[in-house]
Order: sequence, then structure tokens, then C-alpha cells
Amino acid sequence: MKPTDLRGILHYVPQFRERVFLIAVDGSVVADENFGNLLLDIAVLRSLNIHIVLVHGAGHQIKLLSERLHEPISNHDGTGVTDAATLSIAITAATNVTHEILEGLKLNDIRAAQTNAIESIPLGIIKGIDHQHTGKVHQIDVGLLRILLDKGIVPVIPPLGFDGNGHTYRLNSDAVAVEVARELGAVKLMFI
Repeated sequence: MKPTDLRGILHYVPQFRERVFLIAVDGSVVADENFGNLLLDIAVLRSLNIHIVLVHGAGHQIKLLSERLHEPISNHDGTGVTDAATLSIAITAATNVTHEILEGLKLNDIRAAQTNAIESIPLGIIKGIDHQHTGKVHQIDVGLLRILLDKGIVPVIPPLGFDGNGHTYRLNSDAVAVEVARELGAVKLMFI
């Protein structure tokens, strides 16, 4: 990198300082050997006082876990039917991905926290098909996310939502990212 490149980048820093970037990370990216480089990029953004919210997927890990367990899944990306067995696998896979992200962020000296900030409702019956444990975003606990961001903590949001009755629903991470970015007024929404 030439010094002129760095000066060009620094030109943008003041306009994004204290603003929110939402980064949506696909599960396959987390599994990639280059994921550490993305975490370094996040560390650079945090060092410039740019707030980060990280929403992740787990489709890749759900497929791998279902193969390892020899358990067929009804859907891997959170848009189709999620039966009880697939929900169980999705919870395990998403929890593992969240843990891996939290470890990587800590390795880069970034404070982070897993959240249950997504209130969801069942997707319901569409064209005569009951989507069972697939949900959609109903409400986002923006207050919780703002508290974390104000304390310099990166909220990590898995592709899972919860209703007021203690039920967990499988969500599509891209849809979650769009809704969270909209609610927080994020200046950047990046799908990686």
C-alpha cells in the first residue's frame, strides 16, 4: 500500500466515525481459512470508532452437521420449511458459529456479545405448506443493541429468533441483516 492510498482512506474516516456498519457474514465465510482477515478488518474499523453489528448465517454448518449426524434436514438456508430435527441441528450449528466468531473477535481484542435481540413470529402457512419452525423478524430490541454499541461491544446476531413464549425460530440471516440495518439506521450494510 502506498502512503497516498492510506491518506485517501483516512479522508473517509470522519464521516463514518461513531456510525453503524452492519456486516452480514455467510456461514461458509466463517468456515473459510481467510475468516481471520475479515476479523482483522473489523478490528481496524473498531479502532476508527466505527460501530459494528455482525449478523451471521449457518447454512454451511447446518449441511455439514446434518451429514455428520446422518440426519436429513428439511431446509438449510432458513427460507423453507424447518422441521423439529432441522431446528435442533440449526440451533447447534448457529451456536457453534457464534462461538467461533466470539473467539475470533476476542483474539483481535474486540469485545462482543451474542444477543437475543430478534423477536420473531412463525412464518406460518404459505401456499398450503406449514413452515413449522421457520420464522420471520417481528421486532428488534434496538435498545439492547444501542446499549452494546455505546459500550464498544460488537453485537453478534445468530440466524435464530425467539418469541415471547420461549420458542426458537429459524431465520434467514440475510433477512435479519436487512431488518437490523434498517432499524439501527446503519450507514453500511455489507454481505460477505
